[in-house]
Amino acid sequence: MLTKEQNDLLTQTGPGTPCGEFLRSYWQPIAAADEIPPGGDPLPIRIMSEDLVLFRDDKDRLGLIQRNCPHRGTDLSYGRVEDGGIRCLYHGWLFDKDGNCLQQPAEKRQFCETVKLVSYPVQEKGGAIWAYLGKGEPPLIPDFQFLQGPDANRLTFRVQQMCNWLQGLESSTDPVHTTFLHRRPPGIASQRSGADVAAVRGNEVPEVSTEPTSVGMRIYALHNAPNGKKYLRVNNYVYPTGATPSTSAGEGGYQGRWYVPVDDYSHFRFEFFFSEGKPLDKERLRKNRAENVGPDLRHVRRMENRYMQDRQLMKTGHFTGMGMHFPTQDAFAIETQGPIQDRTQENLGSSDVVIASVRKILFKAIKQVQEGKEAPGLIRTPADNPFADFVCTSGYIEDHEDGPSFCRRLLASKTAAE
Repeated sequence: MLTKEQNDLLTQTGPGTPCGEFLRSYWQPIAAADEIPPGGDPLPIRIMSEDLVLFRDDKDRLGLIQRNCPHRGTDLSYGRVEDGGIRCLYHGWLFDKDGNCLQQPAEKRQFCETVKLVSYPVQEKGGAIWAYLGKGEPPLIPDFQFLQGPDANRLTFRVQQMCNWLQGLESSTDPVHTTFLHRRPPGIASQRSGADVAAVRGNEVPEVSTEPTSVGMRIYALHNAPNGKKYLRVNNYVYPTGATPSTSAGEGGYQGRWYVPVDDYSHFRFEFFFSEGKPLDKERLRKNRAENVGPDLRHVRRMENRYMQDRQLMKTGHFTGMGMHFPTQDAFAIETQGPIQDRTQENLGSSDVVIASVRKILFKAIKQVQEGKEAPGLIRTPADNPFADFVCTSGYIEDHEDGPSFCRRLLASKTAAE
């Protein structure tokens, strides 16, 4: 259980807040790259309570600047992309990707040099547009496989969820909830992966443990599988708002997920699908998304329609009665906690060891930044990429092994092969 002050510290991310300064120390994804193709429309972006506009100029250069024109406040996301920048529709002021005022066509005496918009560095990587809202020299975006693997093996989506970012992160780092929330009738495969998870690992609650890594924290969930073997999932918490849930045998890889605050009451969940072995079935994944996420980037099943819960369906083995789309089930669990979960009223148990551990890591990292030190896990040189101790996998292990011993063996084999 947290105090109100501790809960506020972790959930308030606006400019000048301690958690906001911590999160701004890292690159954050703000849009899927296919949302803003060359020649595409400007995108209004709200991130950590700042209103911005993302655009490509007529030379295909990305820019991220404050959304409201400094002349009289008109929204620049409606502007014309031309002449090396974005032009306000109200009086024609023109701004480049760095926030410089280039033209004031209605003014007899120009004062462009005295006008400067807030602007932030942006770059495209891994099918997403990333922004750095922090101070000083930006670090490097980590070279995770799900960001730099072959294009055929990667796919990026985002969806807006109507609650605080921490609720999304805590759901993705919690390996226990999948045993219940995502339970399906026997023999029914995942819509997104095609795998029957219960047949592989069973429906028993796993044994959970953690250990620190250079990226944040490694999370072990050890299952007693129906075939009598040990089945291990190795997931991760990744600085500052990321998680990498492994998928089950047959699903072909894992996901990178980022939970990026829109403000303190909503966030974007970014999903970076990755398959190390074979290309993704992107047509199936896009079809599944189109059936479950609307044009407004929100789940079709949402709080306003009670997630279309079918209580008759629950009697036939469907645990939630909310369909088979896992992200929608996650959204139900976290959105119904309220816009900002009141953690002073919760009662954590032994199965919440990961939740408690992630919070401790966040408290320590925020304090580190408050003391004027560099945030943990930042990448400053290419030599630090990729992380040598990063493991995200799932599968059967030897009877004498547990999570840590399995990972030590895996990392030793990897080092020997290199």
